[in-house]
Amino acid sequence: MNKITKINTIGDIPKLYLNTPIEKLIKYHNFNIPYDNYDKAEILIGMCIDNRKQLNIPNNFAYIIRTGGANLKYSEFKVSYDIAIGNVKHIVLIAHNNCTQ
Repeated sequence: MNKITKINTIGDIPKLYLNTPIEKLIKYHNFNIPYDNYDKAEILIGMCIDNRKQLNIPNNFAYIIRTGGANLKYSEFKVSYDIAIGNVKHIVLIAHNNCTQ
């Protein structure tokens, strides 16, 4: 299993994610950079259904699928749609601690 990498500054963003929607997600959510305008989603985000968790991202930036524990097992059609029709090339799963789901 991969270890969790702390990102405390923009310079901590792994090189693998630079110039991708994942870099933008981290910058929007963690560092409050000004939003760009989006006509279509650039990324698919899978995250927990826990209503206490909200993302700091611009409108139309992402497709978001919220399920218990961010488990996409029963969301095959949604994921396929986002890839095939939405032309999404990046998928991120966001986890959190103290989950009640």
